[in-house]
Parts: sequence; C-alpha cells; structure tokens
Amino acid sequence: MSTIKFKPQKKVAYDKTPLQLKVSSGVREKVMAIPGWQETVRGFLDQMIGAKEKPTQIKED
Repeated sequence: MSTIKFKPQKKVAYDKTPLQLKVSSGVREKVMAIPGWQETVRGFLDQMIGAKEKPTQIKED
C-alpha cells in the first residue's frame, strides 16, 4: 500500500496536472529556498486570475 506523500491544505484537492514554466538560471533554487513558496505562488496566481476576470472600468472624459 502506498504512502500519501502530499495532502492539500484546502478542502478541494489540487489538479493532478502541474503548472510548469521555464525560469532564468538560478531562479528555481532561490524560490525553493523561500518557506511556504508554493502557497505564496498559488495566492499570487489567484490574485492574477481575479484581476483578469474583473471588468475594467473605462474612464470617459
């Protein structure tokens, strides 16, 4: 029987397919050295998505 290696903090499980991106040399190691970096990135992505989904207000002169 396999051991559970990861248990999400939220009630909804994370997607099985990871989001991946290429970064400059050395960035990966610096980011992974930050405590709680995964939750920070998830929060930032949620903010980005929320900002993108909000309708923008157009100022009229």
